[in-house]
Amino acid sequence: MSYRTMFNEAVGEIPPSSIDLDQVIARQRRRLRLRRLATIAAAAVTVGAITVGVTVAGGHPRGAPPVAPSPSPTVRTPALGHNQAFTPTDMALFEAMGRVAPDLEWVLQDGAWEGSGVWNGGASTTGYTPDGYLGQGRVRSGDHFGYLLVGIPLDWGPLQPCTPEAVRKAGCAATTGPGGETIRTDSARNPDTRSGRSPTGFTTSHSVWVKRPDGVVIYARIMGEDEDPPLTAAQLTALALDPAVAAVAADPLRGDTRARRRLIDSWVLAAIQRQAPGVTGAEGEGPVFTANDLGAGWSDRGAESRNTTDTYWGYGRVMVKKVAGLLSVDIRRRDAAPAGDLVCGEATPTRACGAGTGPRGERHRTTTTRRADGVATQREIEVRRGDGTWLRVTLAANVKGRFTLTATQQLGIALDPAVTLPGR
Repeated sequence: MSYRTMFNEAVGEIPPSSIDLDQVIARQRRRLRLRRLATIAAAAVTVGAITVGVTVAGGHPRGAPPVAPSPSPTVRTPALGHNQAFTPTDMALFEAMGRVAPDLEWVLQDGAWEGSGVWNGGASTTGYTPDGYLGQGRVRSGDHFGYLLVGIPLDWGPLQPCTPEAVRKAGCAATTGPGGETIRTDSARNPDTRSGRSPTGFTTSHSVWVKRPDGVVIYARIMGEDEDPPLTAAQLTALALDPAVAAVAADPLRGDTRARRRLIDSWVLAAIQRQAPGVTGAEGEGPVFTANDLGAGWSDRGAESRNTTDTYWGYGRVMVKKVAGLLSVDIRRRDAAPAGDLVCGEATPTRACGAGTGPRGERHRTTTTRRADGVATQREIEVRRGDGTWLRVTLAANVKGRFTLTATQQLGIALDPAVTLPGR
């Protein structure tokens, strides 16, 4: 579930909700397997929240991130799961939690699979486009357990006022923070339909939204497993206002290599779809293919050593009208780009080449290779942009020598200005 869905449902009444731990664990397992931190909206049957836009390159301007304070040497961090790494925003939250709730502990979900982490943080997504940071995990304080979520979306709409119904049913209240922040809090008493821990049969959840004067919004929610959650609404507010969190909130995905790569993925996928609206992903080999979502099969495996600041590489099998082939996109900044001019040498029976200039003055070269029997095997298009960026789009032909995309479509992807690297 994306931030748009998650927060659109909570402008008014906060309905009863409880945690479906089985679904949370299943999503975590699937997320790790696909190497994508998909957004989990906390396993509520219906979850409340606030309207938010989800553009990455547009939307409301965000203030420059404050200088982050140096972490205290006593910062406690949760145990890492298999192949897991914490982001700078994760670490800021851990530092803040140490001040706000020194006795708070991170604990595994009941029945969690071996190798799962106790805290999962990173980019949430709308489709394949990162729309913010989302961190989540089960926590405890003494004998009280709950599920904590902290979200920092990249763009945000107006913070809705408390409606009379929300005041009556959820104790909704709006206050002003020490730095002029708008703070909205609410709580809900929910039937205990999942955890079975509450002796009264009810659980309590607290939610806090903090909107800063620069437009940045931080959302925090604790869903208790009984009527006394391990964090109070006041502690959630203090967590959102903590200097460490405030320092990273304006750019919550900064330093997150995986989120950065996912952002470039989304630009590349969008460019492919612009050039070939009917394109899908393809699975399997041979003459029969199973169509699937274009992004589901897009991968960066093998590119882990690239830093995504100066380089990017992604690839996937794509299909149009039952013709499939492997497409890859390689982007490098000036200081990491291959040397050499994009000119063609003498043609050969197995290699054809053509060079030209794009609409923005880009130099480009198209090279098609064939077997000795004349069957095409691969088409490679290289582009050198005015800023020195080098880009290569490579497409493999199928066994019959047919290409999924036309040369014009492939060149359109290579020349698309949206297919680029984010600023450093």
